[in-house]
Amino acid sequence: MLELVNIPRDFRSLASYCCLLVLFWWLAIIIYRLTLHPLAKFPGPKVNAVSSVPGIISLLKGRLPLDNKLLHDKYGPVVRVSPNELAFNSAQAWEDIYGHRQGHTNMHKSPVHVGSVDNLPGVTTLTMADDDNHARQRRALSHAFSLKALTEQEDIIQHFVNKLVTNVRAMAQQGVEFNLVDWLNFTTFDIIGDLAFGEPFGCLDSGKFHFLVQAIFENIKAGAIEHATRRFATPGSTFQLFLMSMLPSKFKQFRRNHLDFSREKALKRLENENLEHRDFIWYILKQREKYDLKLDEIIVNSGLFIVAGSETTANLLSGLFARLFWNPDKYRILRDEIRTSFKSEGEIVYDNLIKLPYLNAVIEEALRVHPPVPTGLLRTVPKGGDTIDGYWVPEGTHVAVGGWAASHNPLNFKDPDLFVPERWLHDRQYSTDNKKGMAPFSLGPRGCIGKHLSYLEMRVILGRLLWNFDIISADNAAMWDPSREMHKMRAYMTWQKPDLKCKAVDVRSK
Repeated sequence: MLELVNIPRDFRSLASYCCLLVLFWWLAIIIYRLTLHPLAKFPGPKVNAVSSVPGIISLLKGRLPLDNKLLHDKYGPVVRVSPNELAFNSAQAWEDIYGHRQGHTNMHKSPVHVGSVDNLPGVTTLTMADDDNHARQRRALSHAFSLKALTEQEDIIQHFVNKLVTNVRAMAQQGVEFNLVDWLNFTTFDIIGDLAFGEPFGCLDSGKFHFLVQAIFENIKAGAIEHATRRFATPGSTFQLFLMSMLPSKFKQFRRNHLDFSREKALKRLENENLEHRDFIWYILKQREKYDLKLDEIIVNSGLFIVAGSETTANLLSGLFARLFWNPDKYRILRDEIRTSFKSEGEIVYDNLIKLPYLNAVIEEALRVHPPVPTGLLRTVPKGGDTIDGYWVPEGTHVAVGGWAASHNPLNFKDPDLFVPERWLHDRQYSTDNKKGMAPFSLGPRGCIGKHLSYLEMRVILGRLLWNFDIISADNAAMWDPSREMHKMRAYMTWQKPDLKCKAVDVRSK
């Protein structure tokens, strides 16, 4: 048979012949990607230009946004980080990729992107919907996140912050250490549980995580693994689905549990539609018929709110406290501003907190140095190609601005790795900062709908904790060491938070 196919003498088997063909095929791909590919002109490591494997390894290690920032340091404002992917770190790129530009087609989410919640048949979340459905859903949901709604929801938030303060006071009186990260998570999850479903998770009452909260933490990691399969194989292809089928069943179960719980709680709340509780569903029901919001859309978006409205805020607050522990002079300034601004705890409300300049500056600086979503939100360049930060990028290219890379770019911010709230207070030393170099809530038509809610929670939690207590680090926030690109930290879609062991001194009991 070998003679029939006329195999050269040098090859002893069909297997070796096939191996040689594969070798030549890969060599041709490598040469093409390095020389003839439409992205061949863009700078970056050669190994990244020919293979997605380096990025996948970085992703699975939880270092992708930090490693990409190092690539920007070496190669400049645009880097080819995978064969068909470009990373940007400029202020202009934020607007070009995520903004709404007159005469330009909006860039849609890359198919590589993994949503926070599984879709239901014919239904997607707000963040994963196409332009038309996104606009319709956003109009229906926006009333629940309006400034008017926030004023009506502040009582709900203050109620759970009361519980946080009560728990911290008890631990202060006992002189025990506690993990501040956990208690911040307990608070944000109870708040969002009440706002999304009309009832909290009970974390602040039990001092323990609800099972769904644990599932969400695991779900974030599982999402990174699914993301890796989509980088390695074409999303939705037989090979990518095969890779997904090889993963442990627990990863799928995490997402299934999240969706099942969201369905159960949303349906329970909808059954009680006459309840005068100003949660999200109360507002959604007012707009449901007007914008033809489907039942399944309410369910999947309720599940989305639980992730987006809890973990990101707790993540930012954890990073903020860590930076205050690493910068005690900034801590003292913030503490003193809060304590001298209010005569009683009852005055610590949003309308008064928003007037505190240093508090506002600390929050903005924390969002810069510790963006809750440090990764890049991938988009696909539309048909015909487009210009990003002055570079012509061909259609079909995956593009993103890395939140970490942009906010730590010295061309955007002077002393980018330092925690300097004063840069937000018109300090002349930082007058050249380009504030548009950070967009922690993204921007444009798909910017975060819950931005105002997050600011409300952050201000109230910070204001009331620091008015009541001296929060003292018991471990110097060692795992949050900001040096060498947060070398002890890991980030998937958001940061994996190490503990912050603390003690509290109740200054109001004196």
